[in-house]
Amino acid sequence: MGKDMSLPSEDLGVLFQLERDPVLGISQEGTVVFSNPAALNLFGLRPGDSARDVVPAEVLYDPACRFVAAFQAGGQSFTMYAARLESLTVCTFRPLHVKPPAPAQANAVHVLSSSMMNMRMALDALVSGTGADADPAFKETAETLYREYHRMRRACDHMAKADGILNGGLPYDPQVVDLGTLCRELCDTVGLLAEGMGLTVAFKVDDGLHLTMADAGLIESMLSNLLTNSIAHCKPGDRIKVELTRQGNRFILAVEDPGSGIAPEKLADIFSPDAAQGDGTAGLGLLIARGAAERHGGALILESRPGHGVAVRVSIPYRRTDDMHLGAPRPRYRASGMSTVLTELSVVLDKRYYTRKYFD
Repeated sequence: MGKDMSLPSEDLGVLFQLERDPVLGISQEGTVVFSNPAALNLFGLRPGDSARDVVPAEVLYDPACRFVAAFQAGGQSFTMYAARLESLTVCTFRPLHVKPPAPAQANAVHVLSSSMMNMRMALDALVSGTGADADPAFKETAETLYREYHRMRRACDHMAKADGILNGGLPYDPQVVDLGTLCRELCDTVGLLAEGMGLTVAFKVDDGLHLTMADAGLIESMLSNLLTNSIAHCKPGDRIKVELTRQGNRFILAVEDPGSGIAPEKLADIFSPDAAQGDGTAGLGLLIARGAAERHGGALILESRPGHGVAVRVSIPYRRTDDMHLGAPRPRYRASGMSTVLTELSVVLDKRYYTRKYFD
């Protein structure tokens, strides 16, 4: 926790009166202490009101002293930057600006995806017909081409998902999902590949069932992107920890790494599409993780400790339907196989993993 404030909580709010972004001062009890004009105009909250109608409880009471969170309030997506003082949390909000659909862009991504599939089929035929394993030089070239194919496929997939998030059209297909099995299977697959880089991916899950209504593909995409970011910022010998727990009516999926962390000046736009520029491993990946969490009615919290790693906590609500009974078919856990993992990790894996040995 921070040191005592030099100003009373109410007077501290005066410092934010001219701030364009909405700013709330929230007490430990979840009550608004101060609200600048932008926050009053946006949320209608005044001192003494409860902040829980705007900020989800799992975000409001997160233990981190400084963090950035993404969630929906009143049907709008927000990024919130929080700094805890001794008895007050100062929260600055920035809305995610939604853009109108761009049919031309969506069509271009579709055409590019189709062309890439034709390229993959031609490459498969070439490798099968020439016996690549017998020629080291050809084998190395084929590995490079396969990895570049997966990188292009990743870029197309990220652009399509990001476009869906920004225009409100991200596909969502909820079914009965076993979150515990899904996360374990994915972590085992990613861990197998990470071993070759000297990294360990350790998964832990609490006892009990973890069935809920969710979109298995979105959950897998979210966790894959978080793991990719962790791998990109770790060094040999590091251990990436993933944990799934049940807390009341919510599941908490936590991913923590001891890597280089994220510089404070980059946190302001960490979930923005612009963050992808100059960093092929993050940017859209974090936007997609955010979109997946919000599509499930959840929230994503990111705590960065530069030089000491990043901790991400995703809150997903438990949702039960009449389909979740003992006689129901076995729930889905993995939406796809090794190919999808190779695509997502293509920006961090060596080309030696892009051989037919690892393909589905």
